Amino acid sequence: MPSAFITGINGFLGQTLARVLLADGWQVGGLMRANAHRGALGNMSGLRISYGDLLDSSAYADSLASYDVFFHVAAMYTHDPISIPHMRDVNGPGAALALRTALAAGVPRLVHSSTIGVILQPQDGTLATEAAVGAPPGASAYVQSKWAGDQAAAALAVEGASVVIVHPVAMLGPGDWRSNSGALVKAALRGDVSRYLAGGINWCPVEDVARGMVLAAQRGQPGRRYILGHRHGNLDAVAFLDLIANAAGYGRWRRWWKQRRARKPVAGSRPTRLTCDPSRAIAELGMPQNDLLAAARAEIAWYRQKNMINL
Repeated sequence: MPSAFITGINGFLGQTLARVLLADGWQVGGLMRANAHRGALGNMSGLRISYGDLLDSSAYADSLASYDVFFHVAAMYTHDPISIPHMRDVNGPGAALALRTALAAGVPRLVHSSTIGVILQPQDGTLATEAAVGAPPGASAYVQSKWAGDQAAAALAVEGASVVIVHPVAMLGPGDWRSNSGALVKAALRGDVSRYLAGGINWCPVEDVARGMVLAAQRGQPGRRYILGHRHGNLDAVAFLDLIANAAGYGRWRRWWKQRRARKPVAGSRPTRLTCDPSRAIAELGMPQNDLLAAARAEIAWYRQKNMINL
């Protein structure tokens, strides 16, 4: 029976990855802070959880030797100036520490979750691919910190480690209790797309992204990058509102949006777009491409069940 360890197992992507692996017959362990919200993990059975801080490798190092794959999913996201230095530590040196700890424990395969934010957008307006990466001019502290972790993973691959780097896009699906993607969905339900990027965002069902990570572990080439996105997921603000309105059951969304006094995207937002071409992951990994509307419906239904929205 294959086994995997997931950092950030209580996050939106982490808990979905755990469910996918368990359903496929894997043994699953993971790391989360002792005082952290369990998110959608609930009472999920079959998990072996280590409690501790990512920056303290003694909290999880001894647990890693028995695992076949190490998925580094944990990350911190904040705009709070007081918390930004800690975010930089977690997403940069913290990622490097976690990956090197897994290697030292003898885990044979590592998958590092980077971000679509370090995939550079072409100036000619074509879709971004894995061909160009970096922290673009004016990048947020979050993107800068994730780029530091990305570089650490890439350096390990150069040294000969079996590391695959994945770049998840914005995700749709149940269990999103605090992510930035979920905030955009909940804002859209209020008719507000003021935080939506003017040039569009790529969206993908979270379960497809999780399965893409598993496929990256199984089929990905060491040192290679894979955008985990959807071929039909590049949505501008109008297309995104259309998707969310239909998922929520508003058939005539334009009238609904007007009634909500919708706010349009703010000009000059950085980055201007997070669209991309996920063809590599689809062709090389066989990443699934399930229905975006079904994923949006599942997310909204989960919010309703948890009383997280008032519609």
